[in-house]
Amino acid sequence: MKKTLWIYGVLVFVGGLIGGALTNELCRSRSVSATPASIGGDANLAGKNANETNAATPAPQRRIVTASEFVVLDAAGKPRAKIDVNGDGQAGFAIYDRDNNPRARIVVDNLGVPSVRLYDTSNKLRLSLEVSTDGIPTVRLMDNGNHARALLGVDAEGEAGLNFYAEDGRLLRELP
Repeated sequence: MKKTLWIYGVLVFVGGLIGGALTNELCRSRSVSATPASIGGDANLAGKNANETNAATPAPQRRIVTASEFVVLDAAGKPRAKIDVNGDGQAGFAIYDRDNNPRARIVVDNLGVPSVRLYDTSNKLRLSLEVSTDGIPTVRLMDNGNHARALLGVDAEGEAGLNFYAEDGRLLRELP
């Protein structure tokens, strides 16, 4: 039963990532039109046809906010999410529970290696997804002692593999 829950959890998480990426692309491709009155322009132009307004009014400039760290707080003032870049150039996005324990992190290290890390309620890493600099994807399932117990990956030749490990790190079974 626990293995099934892990598999469902991984599938839901990966599906969410794919759905988020697709939504991002769809939203980016759509343009948002605003009336000149709504962006601080001449209110007299607001009644004109949208095509006439767009031709006569330049598009508003994008506003950019720059910082090395953004923290999102809940109603009680506790940090719940953070986007940051550390001194080594590692960029990360973290989501915290109400006790300020990390529950999920998306990280791109200074070599460009992306990873997704999920933590349990005891603040222990339980799932890690990574793509190496060579483009090799791996999924690791960790036990409560922070030992990889299962590893799923695809090597450089395109061969998939699944390895199971004992608590001491010994390889128990390798598929295929």
